[in-house]
Amino acid sequence: MAKQIYNYEIFTSKKEELEKIREKRAREKRIKIIVALVLFFGMAFVGYILFNSRSDYYIYQKEEEIEDNAGASYEAFESGYLKYTNNGIEYQEPFGRSKWNVSISYAHPFLVTSDSYAVLGDKGENSLVLFDRKGKVKELVFKYPLVQATVSAQGITEVILEGEGSNYIQVYGKNGKMIADMKSSVDETGYPVTAAISPDGTQLAVSYYSINAAETRTSVVFYDLSRQLQSDDVTLKGGFDYKDTLIPKISFMNDSTVAVFGNTATYFYNIKDEPRKKKEIHFEQEIQSIFENDKYVGYVMDNTQKPEDGKYEIMLFNRKGNRMLDCKLDMNYDFIKMWGNHIIATRDNECTIINKRGNILFQGKIEGDKIESVLPVRGWRTYQIVFRDRIVKMKLRFWKTGSRTKKAEQTIY
Repeated sequence: MAKQIYNYEIFTSKKEELEKIREKRAREKRIKIIVALVLFFGMAFVGYILFNSRSDYYIYQKEEEIEDNAGASYEAFESGYLKYTNNGIEYQEPFGRSKWNVSISYAHPFLVTSDSYAVLGDKGENSLVLFDRKGKVKELVFKYPLVQATVSAQGITEVILEGEGSNYIQVYGKNGKMIADMKSSVDETGYPVTAAISPDGTQLAVSYYSINAAETRTSVVFYDLSRQLQSDDVTLKGGFDYKDTLIPKISFMNDSTVAVFGNTATYFYNIKDEPRKKKEIHFEQEIQSIFENDKYVGYVMDNTQKPEDGKYEIMLFNRKGNRMLDCKLDMNYDFIKMWGNHIIATRDNECTIINKRGNILFQGKIEGDKIESVLPVRGWRTYQIVFRDRIVKMKLRFWKTGSRTKKAEQTIY
């Protein structure tokens, strides 16, 4: 066999050339990765600044004059909004586009919503109407004046009625049929202050307030509505007493977890089987206001002890009771609500918008005849502002971009 003869000089030259090509490709790859990382972190930084920095300017993109809008209120519902006044209720999807409206004459209207249903009641009167996204479902007429109501995600409605010498807690199905009827008296159970029904409509929590000699007490009692055979056969699951404390608000975090709100504390209970305390949150000051949405519960506390930091302190918790935010609000307010990830406080023409990280996105006085509502809508920092005489779409700006751009008037709060 003939021997193979290799040209080692050529072989070595090719090997070195291939090595240089590999190094060049590896270097180009590293450069691409570095550039991509720089761009990513740069965009993330710019995005963080944009979404958390304060805007001092605004522009009205669309204005619509309307008749006197005083007293109009809005609530987020399904994929749109419910607007209600003394004269009726309207479902808008999107904002400003009416899907249906129902005329109702109520002296003191109040609205409560769940995931799929809403009830509009007339406080102190004898009627209430159940709605879904398609319109009116059922009207309920009661023997006694209506004090309070809540509705489940299944359309089951709970009401408190003020009778003559006694009060009633009643529960109705969405077909109008009574599910439960419980009578209470001041001498026996105490006065029913508030109540709430679970999203699935099977659990009921009631806060009773009573006075015995010089001692006051609130009893929070839990009922099971899933097992009764008759409307007067309701299963008592248990309860808890609080001395010298008023419980004005109860809210279901889910089907088996209840939040009980006192003057200076909130208690979380698991009522899946026998009720038991899961967690409690205590505050040093009295709670001024409570606001919530489907993800968070917010508190406003008086901060007059440290006024240099702001008049009020806002604390935000998730629905498991874990603190998510602690920030200051340097503004007197009439209304405060949480829409999505925005906390919005208003008074007359003054408005403060805070995101869930506690950053002030906007604060100042805006042009118009008293703010009735501020609602976030589609678009970056875009809001519908409902004034008494008009509705405008407002978009926030970081700087003046034209003759139509207005600067927010800063006020001393």
